[in-house]
Amino acid sequence: MNISELLSNLESECDALGITVYERSYSHEAFESWSVVAGKPHHRMRFSWDGKESYLGIAESEFTNSSSNPEWQPVFPSVSGTQTSTDEVLGFITNQLRERYVT
Repeated sequence: MNISELLSNLESECDALGITVYERSYSHEAFESWSVVAGKPHHRMRFSWDGKESYLGIAESEFTNSSSNPEWQPVFPSVSGTQTSTDEVLGFITNQLRERYVT
C-alpha cells in the first residue's frame, strides 16, 4: 500500500466533499501503520490502519467545542486482509465519510 498516495488522495476526496482532515499520522517503523481524523467541527471519524494486521479500525466522536477531548467509539464494519488494495481502503473510507457527512 502506497501510504503517501492514499493520504494525498484521501485529502483530495475530503476537500471535494467539504470535509476537513484534522489529523494524519504515519509510522514506517510500525509496519507502515497510519491514522486519519476527518469530519466536521462537531463530529469526526478516525480511520486507523494497522499495518501488521492489515486492519482498518474506525471510530467516531462528538466534539462540543474546539477544546473537547474525544471519546472515540468504535464503528463497524471495517476493512481487513492482506489483499486489501489502496483503492479499496480509499474507497471504503470515502464511502463512510460520504454516508456520514454528505446527504
